[in-house]
Amino acid sequence: MPPHDNLFKSLFRSLFRDLLLLVDAQLAARLPAKAEVEFRDKELLPDSPQEEHRVVDLLAAIPDLAGGCTFLVHIEIERSAGKEIGRRLWEYSIRLRGQYPEPSVSLVVFLRGGPPGATWQTHVEETAGHEVACFRYLSFGLSKLPAQELLARPEPLAWGLAALAKPGTLGRARVKFEALKKIATAPIREHHRLLLMNCVETYLPLKGRDAEEYASLAGAQESSEIQAMQMTWADKIEAKGIVKGRREGRKEGADHFRRLVLRHLGQRFGSVPAALQKRLEAIRSVEALGAIADQIFEAQSIDELGLGE
Repeated sequence: MPPHDNLFKSLFRSLFRDLLLLVDAQLAARLPAKAEVEFRDKELLPDSPQEEHRVVDLLAAIPDLAGGCTFLVHIEIERSAGKEIGRRLWEYSIRLRGQYPEPSVSLVVFLRGGPPGATWQTHVEETAGHEVACFRYLSFGLSKLPAQELLARPEPLAWGLAALAKPGTLGRARVKFEALKKIATAPIREHHRLLLMNCVETYLPLKGRDAEEYASLAGAQESSEIQAMQMTWADKIEAKGIVKGRREGRKEGADHFRRLVLRHLGQRFGSVPAALQKRLEAIRSVEALGAIADQIFEAQSIDELGLGE
């Protein structure tokens, strides 16, 4: 399985409301419409100098209507289900309570294993045969969840996550085609579209008969939107390849990458100011241009890219 941390952290940060809707509609209802979710410092301070620092995957503060914070959502992304996750989440919750005044809800997303779909789980702490603590947390298991259920959901995040779900009678090729078709044609932000596409392409590669079936599906139906989206996504992958293959930062690599950055800036934010184009022209390092490209589809504004004077 490919490295998952950064991919899913970016997905869940960008489509956080979708995630809440998938795991618990009541939690999602607590998030005001069009509210900006604050993602807090993920480092949990130790109780003593001897204890190690711990870092959670994501920590979101749910705002209330008055602009404050009502509760925290702590998210852990696990490659596979493990027996100790309940205790680990419980320990994290204790640290969170000591560090922040707000109550928290814990959610673990299992890429493999775990109960299918969203369920509330209970971790019990016992001492000398007696129950001394009971901790409840949400789990969201993907690999045993029917992909068809996710494809039927209205949340775009669900379509991307269908790549990790159980294909069932649909088959891998049909799941991939339906997911990409929904992502390509949905009225969503371009950077959300590319994040979701990256999830599908990363976790649902096709070979042999599956690849042939996908090609047949794409050829039999209008799929120009999918092709355009795949070309844009391929540009990003190519850009990363340039960074890896041209460590010396040769001029042709930098020029190619600069054009790619300018095109994606235009797609993401509209017209690119002349002053910004001039600053990009002054950047000769492929690595520096690559770092900018990696941020474009997650940044909310050009200012976040750090390209100011």
